[in-house]
Amino acid sequence: MANPALALPKVPPIVVGIVTGCGLYYLGKLAGLGAYLGPVVASGRRADIGLTAFPYFTALARGGDLAALAPTVLGGALALAMIASIDALLCAKLVTAPNEPRRDGNRLLVRLGVGNLAAACIGGITSGINIGPSVANRAFGARTPLSVLVNAVALLIAGAVTFRWLGQIPRVALSAVIMVIAVQHFDLWSLRLAGGLRRGPAAYRLNVALDLAVIVVVAVLSIALNIVSAVFIGVAIAIALFVFRMSRSIIRRSYRCGAIHSRTARTAAERVFLDRAGDAILVVELQGALFFGTGEKMLNDIDAALRRETSCVILDLRRLTEIDSTGASALLELKTRLSQQKKELLLAVADGTTAMERLENFGMLSLIGDAGILPDVDRAIERAENDLLRTQPRLHREEIPLAEAGVFAHFNAADLAIVEQYLRRVSYRPGDVIFREGDPGNELLVVTKGSASAYLELPNTNIRLATFAPGTMFGELALLDAGTRSATIVADEDLVCYAITTSDFTAMAANFPIVPIRLLAAIGRELSGRLRTANRTIHQLET
Repeated sequence: MANPALALPKVPPIVVGIVTGCGLYYLGKLAGLGAYLGPVVASGRRADIGLTAFPYFTALARGGDLAALAPTVLGGALALAMIASIDALLCAKLVTAPNEPRRDGNRLLVRLGVGNLAAACIGGITSGINIGPSVANRAFGARTPLSVLVNAVALLIAGAVTFRWLGQIPRVALSAVIMVIAVQHFDLWSLRLAGGLRRGPAAYRLNVALDLAVIVVVAVLSIALNIVSAVFIGVAIAIALFVFRMSRSIIRRSYRCGAIHSRTARTAAERVFLDRAGDAILVVELQGALFFGTGEKMLNDIDAALRRETSCVILDLRRLTEIDSTGASALLELKTRLSQQKKELLLAVADGTTAMERLENFGMLSLIGDAGILPDVDRAIERAENDLLRTQPRLHREEIPLAEAGVFAHFNAADLAIVEQYLRRVSYRPGDVIFREGDPGNELLVVTKGSASAYLELPNTNIRLATFAPGTMFGELALLDAGTRSATIVADEDLVCYAITTSDFTAMAANFPIVPIRLLAAIGRELSGRLRTANRTIHQLET
């Protein structure tokens, strides 16, 4: 059996449906079934109308009922203007292909308004750019403004010349076509929204239920009352829901850093200390819009969290979509409160984000200070951890003895003396590249002063993997395999390291076989400690 879509490739389905319905209707009437088929669209005589509608306007003004009708006219005009504007903008978005230039929404709405004013003067009714016909028009090859003109001329001819014949369309056929169009207008977003009621957390399902409730209420009111009242009630409900959602807490989650540490590699003693003291660092992730309502709620929630011992509060602003002047004032108020309590406030916000732009516009960067602005949460946690370590002179020194480095923690004096024969002291200035990703790996380095960071280099940026503090090592894979460097290492500050090359390690193994075995075991312990810390961090972040 032939496919109708292939047989009639250039005829819109709606036209096929109406023609088929009319044919079946009149065949039924010829068969004597007219009493069961219902009436046609216009069974009576059409009223005469002049060239323009101005006589009707003047008669309305003379009748004295204009003031009484004004609320109805203005309310209906506003509601229809809102619906037509939304339809026009959505339609322009739907019919614009990805490779085509974007349509100017303001010009589109101005043209639509001017067209409606002109149509009203000659007896036309308010209309908009309907999504269904526009998509069909596009699907059947329309690409230029000429198609809009052809459509307008066709409608004009249908309304002015062929009305007496169009009036003979059976209502049952027209109703069937309208029902099909109504079903087709159930958009995928609404259907997916309904599917969301069965999955996701309770908070998500509540939001889905509220959105569906608005859709159902407006649809029912459009039928039960009228479309004007339905539009205004729908707008009022949407505003109420917006206020309700915006008044909720913008804190996505908060956690303390006793179990979640920065990506800075530290000695075993420092890790033990931070496991115990890291709870004094509070990280608060924000999302959504920060304004007077959410800002006040945020301050109250942070005040409650500060009942526990806290030395530093880190605000993660990456997910903020908007900050107004009242939201900026809330941040300044938090900064002032924490300063009075001798606590520090750090903001994690990257350049180019909405949050950074708003903070610059409101002058918050100068009030908070460059030292309090970090590009990401990891660096902010690292900064707070360093402040905690500075309170422990035993752990924080400018340069530590080689014997206190984590990899040599279990070496006796004799073993360490042997290793020192094969070590070479090297120094780097801030910004120096120790080695680059892809370079041959030929030495292990142990940091005794300063710090260095590992990066993955990408075409337009780089990703910071870890930072190595005094007492830690990097480049250890050089002694474990013969591969190339897996990351680029850059000195963050004045850096002092002790390096052992693969050739020196081989020579030490030949002269003192036990010591290299102990060194490899120590490297394994260090790597195991890093892995345990990473696993604990992942577990905390996922729960």
